[in-house]
Amino acid sequence: MKRCVPWITAAVIIGGLIWAFLYLKDIHPLGSLAPKLGADRMQGVGIRFNGAQLVGRANGKKVWLIQARTIDISKDRRKATFRGLTNGALMQNDKKVASISADEVVYNVLTQNVAAPGTAHLSIVGGPSLKVSKVYWNSQNSRLFCEGVDAVLGANTMHGERMTADLDKKEITASKVSGTIRLQE
Repeated sequence: MKRCVPWITAAVIIGGLIWAFLYLKDIHPLGSLAPKLGADRMQGVGIRFNGAQLVGRANGKKVWLIQARTIDISKDRRKATFRGLTNGALMQNDKKVASISADEVVYNVLTQNVAAPGTAHLSIVGGPSLKVSKVYWNSQNSRLFCEGVDAVLGANTMHGERMTADLDKKEITASKVSGTIRLQE
């Protein structure tokens, strides 16, 4: 009988652990209720900021400002995803020169490239308003690529299937362009 006591004790402990795991998995924070509570949406997210505002400065002056509903930083810290970008601004001498809004913007920390897979709106103070789709900014080449662009400047409108902007050359190239230009008398 003394030889069976350790085996019986081990069986009771293992059985108790299995029972506890099966019984408590529904109320455990990492158990079966986690997907129902939305933990699966946060799978690749390391840090989330809600209602965040970021300000970029150079030489003590504001250069840009971003306000987003959420900012998700990936677990590997390589990507920052801005969702609900309601108020973005480019500044010059602490004055807004352009405003930006988008549903989603992804920033790659390593390459410093930016992509907006949906639609983005850009308004330049005293200049055109642009609605662009599938935007990609390559910081190494200082080039901007867009799959679609709609521009409005006063009574003039333009639609292009693709647009490329090369900031080093100060060139904008659009393909398959249509639009309306109003001539003044």
